[in-house]
Amino acid sequence: MNLLLRAVSAIYTVDELFQWLCYAFIEHFQIELIEFWTPLLTPARTSVLHLRTMLPRDPNLPEQITYNEQMLLIAQRLAFEQRPIQTFSIEMLFPPQQVSLLHQYACHYCLGGFMSSPVLLPAPPATPGPQEPLPFALTYLFFTSYPPQADLQHAITTLLRQAVGLATQRGLLLPLPTSPSATPGPNMTVPGTVLASMRTPGPGHQSQPVPLTALIPRRKEDAELLTSENPFARSAAISDKRARRLHAAIDGVQSIAELVHSTGMELADVLAALHILVKMRRVELVDPDGRPVSAERLFES
Repeated sequence: MNLLLRAVSAIYTVDELFQWLCYAFIEHFQIELIEFWTPLLTPARTSVLHLRTMLPRDPNLPEQITYNEQMLLIAQRLAFEQRPIQTFSIEMLFPPQQVSLLHQYACHYCLGGFMSSPVLLPAPPATPGPQEPLPFALTYLFFTSYPPQADLQHAITTLLRQAVGLATQRGLLLPLPTSPSATPGPNMTVPGTVLASMRTPGPGHQSQPVPLTALIPRRKEDAELLTSENPFARSAAISDKRARRLHAAIDGVQSIAELVHSTGMELADVLAALHILVKMRRVELVDPDGRPVSAERLFES
């Protein structure tokens, strides 16, 4: 922490801080490759995932191995699921040819995660298009040659949180506007994923995007079932196995992301099951404030 404090006092941009963090992690924890991905506002005013900082331990590591479509897809998945740090063997993430190339540079495991903070992240320097700051969201990938242990996961998340806190104090990250309507709220559109945002207007304010995985499924009784003379109509069979499993887990409290975790189902399976349950009028979706959202529009193809 003392080293971080001294470093931040001599740093003047958040990009310098990201670069310093990469050097520090590589030196102290023998990390082979680090990538930081953040949202970027395009000229069309949509937010896309952008590789903000990348640092390999071996400067000879070819960029085509570290910056490619597969890396983007992995970062998109982590940003979409918004889960805390996880450990993967790279065989779980990459096709065999890329696995072989990564092995040549001692990249055998990947720690990936997502973190956010109620502050604004300035646009990268020399960015074309709008230069507006966006809500802070960081997706990170750490590649190691050794199986990461829990203490490394803890060190990464702790140092990143401390760095964000110090960057906020120093003004490298910006405070959110006091007026909700002034807060940047572009749609997050990431090519090749289901990453969607629903807009749910609050009283007197412009609508703000709510990530799909933050929505909360809630059981819903159809009026026809409630008034049916058949006492078994309310428990009409849900033929799809995934939908039955998800319906049993829905408690009106857990978000989609939390249901993915608690059920052990893949996100794609949860979304497919929700689609079925919505069509059957067995569930509805609400935002974190309890406001209903249009689930039918959400699942339109």
